[in-house]
Amino acid sequence: MKGRGASASAPSVADADQPGGTSAAHLGPIARPRKRKGPAAAAAPKKARKPPKDYGTTKAYVYYGLQEEDPPYSDLANCEHVIGELPQPRSMSFGDLQCWIIKLFGLHPETQDLVIKGFFIEDCPPDPDPWDIDLYWECHYLTTDAKWASYVKRVKRRNDGMPVFVLYVDSSEIKHYKSLFKAGCNAHSKAAMGTNLTRMLTQVLPEEEYACSISYYLRENPAMTTAEIVARLAEKYGNQISHAGAWRVKQKAFELQFGTFYDSYNYAPRLLEDITRYRGNSYHFVDIMDTEVTGCKDFRVLHCIFWAFAQCIQAFVSCRPVLCVKGLPLCGKYQGVLLTALALDANDNYIPVAFATVESESKECWLWFLRNLKQAVVKERSGVCIIHDCKRELLDAVEDLQSNPQEPHPWRDMRSRWCMHHLAETFMAHSGDKKLMMLFKRLCQQNQPNKFVKIWKELDELALKYMAEKGGDSAEMQQQSIEHGEAVVKAQNLSNNLESVADEVFGNGSDDSNSNRSLLFSEWIRSKSMEKWALLHDSMGARYSVMGVDIADLNSNHVLKGIRCLPLVGMVDMTLQRMGECFKNENVAAKKALGNPSIKFPEHVQDDMNAKMQKSQMHQVIYMNTEDMSHLSGDTDKTFKVQLRHKYVIVQLKSVYTRSIKKSQNCTVRKIAKCSCNKPQLHHKPCSHVIAVCCQIGVSADTYMSPYYSLTYLARTWNGRFNESETFKNFRWYKDLGCWKTTTWIPDKKMEYSLPADFIGTGTGNEEQQCITGSSATADDQGT
Repeated sequence: MKGRGASASAPSVADADQPGGTSAAHLGPIARPRKRKGPAAAAAPKKARKPPKDYGTTKAYVYYGLQEEDPPYSDLANCEHVIGELPQPRSMSFGDLQCWIIKLFGLHPETQDLVIKGFFIEDCPPDPDPWDIDLYWECHYLTTDAKWASYVKRVKRRNDGMPVFVLYVDSSEIKHYKSLFKAGCNAHSKAAMGTNLTRMLTQVLPEEEYACSISYYLRENPAMTTAEIVARLAEKYGNQISHAGAWRVKQKAFELQFGTFYDSYNYAPRLLEDITRYRGNSYHFVDIMDTEVTGCKDFRVLHCIFWAFAQCIQAFVSCRPVLCVKGLPLCGKYQGVLLTALALDANDNYIPVAFATVESESKECWLWFLRNLKQAVVKERSGVCIIHDCKRELLDAVEDLQSNPQEPHPWRDMRSRWCMHHLAETFMAHSGDKKLMMLFKRLCQQNQPNKFVKIWKELDELALKYMAEKGGDSAEMQQQSIEHGEAVVKAQNLSNNLESVADEVFGNGSDDSNSNRSLLFSEWIRSKSMEKWALLHDSMGARYSVMGVDIADLNSNHVLKGIRCLPLVGMVDMTLQRMGECFKNENVAAKKALGNPSIKFPEHVQDDMNAKMQKSQMHQVIYMNTEDMSHLSGDTDKTFKVQLRHKYVIVQLKSVYTRSIKKSQNCTVRKIAKCSCNKPQLHHKPCSHVIAVCCQIGVSADTYMSPYYSLTYLARTWNGRFNESETFKNFRWYKDLGCWKTTTWIPDKKMEYSLPADFIGTGTGNEEQQCITGSSATADDQGT
């Protein structure tokens, strides 16, 4: 029974398969017995994977220094190379690669013309010989992230990759890197070249489209700020870029027009040479100061370059014998100073007649500039007055030219005067009060002795009051200032002997041991010759009432505006182009005024004469005496007393006859007017008192006007013509001259501005203002 029950309850699988038997589908799932695990056996060792093949793909052979545009690859054998370690080739972007190369060669962050090529071949040796890099190698032009990633993928393939990266790099800076390395100009050692990358930016090169669209506006106004560029691009494209991006667009636009800052040092001398020799005008003046690169006789470091156009040199002949010289810091890639010499035409417009770029305002650079100025512009003209800043280096250079017996190119008859604006800024730094500075400028321009003494006393009193407010006065200092004030007030009649009275008041010593600590004006000015800064003591009227040139006037000058941020060849081109425009426009205006009989003087002079004519109607003229001389070689003097409201002045009219050496020529007559107000002697123009006398006796006051203020001299000044073909058309033409020119000029790498690592990542909206203030972070070209 037991067996039958078991058999019925659990039919066998065999029975289910028999005909008429029960199907397995109707029996449900069958419980299969578990398999027992045997005794634990030792685990079989895993098959070891082959280690990845190490091709050393972080090492990069970087070749550089080739001069041709697109050379055969076999020419790499003539290149130098450095070996560096790429930080993370797979994760590096193309911008990272550019930054790594900039770091590797110690280039400037704004390098724009960086060319990178990568070479590939299947069976590359561990240390590739440049002679083996031939036409069979694949050349990858690395310009984008995708192309760089594709090249890295080819190099790092598992089976047939390359053991090293083979790169070729070129730019305007590293073409002649070997010569710069030999010159010792801030070259980076090979040991320092393998340092890891410090990321400075994510993109070096700006978009080409932006640079091309903004280049026209930059040519019209090179001083465009980054804020203006951002606004212009947003208006045109609708994209808002950063200030740093706008700054890079500006640099790229300059490069498209003039080439890079580096190449510009080679193009500028060639442009000036081309203008002087090959375009029909040999009267331009160009001088270069350079030195040969050690071990490379065909390369020379350009330190200074001076140029003066023939039209400007001829224009100075009809200008007043006054030149204002000024130095302005350059704002481009390289440090330096732009030196200018400015003349004034009959209408009081500044004319830049000479330009120079030098490395610094040292005594040697100023001597070199002034020698060239004498040789090129002044020539044989005597009694020319040079108005300049009172910087120690410049003062020493002027002193050497005037009195050094060993000077090879002396300038004995130079009349040296100081710029009022620079001296006023120095006084502002000393006193710290703007009101005192403005009062000092009034003192500098004063022509009457009594007002001169009054303003001097007021300066001392205000300085004393300023010290009292600051809490730095003492009883002794107060007593000292009172004594000085009383001594100055006693000098009432200073028309002839004010200098001697001043010597008596202040003493002849020049000890300034306490003057730096004293804010008293008399103490500060005591060691400075009054002939240098005071118009009242301008002997022989050498200044022609020109007190100097202000920085604001220079920045608003059409020729000089914004050129300091340009490459060197851009400065030459812009000065040439703008001077041509000025001569063309001013010549038309001068001829139009000269042909109008109702116009007697240039605009500014005519306005001044009209104001004096109206003022002269309130004067009363009293005749005093007359001395008539019958012989031609004598003088005819007439003296008048002109009564004003509360005082009177003495006017003297003189006619000087000069007999010519040649008997066939007639005698010349020169009319001279003197007045006790000193204006005719200092300004070389009749004052209201002289005009009143001329109206009284029926003589034209125009005869007592210096000819340098006449319309005739104004027309002569702007009579020159510039040839439009002389302008700089395409820098690439001068670049091609390198194939047959033996000398190549390069900049001194020591003069590069030192920029922080994250420089490109920041921007500025007012670069021009920083350049004006002489900021170490280069102004309208460098950013901050």
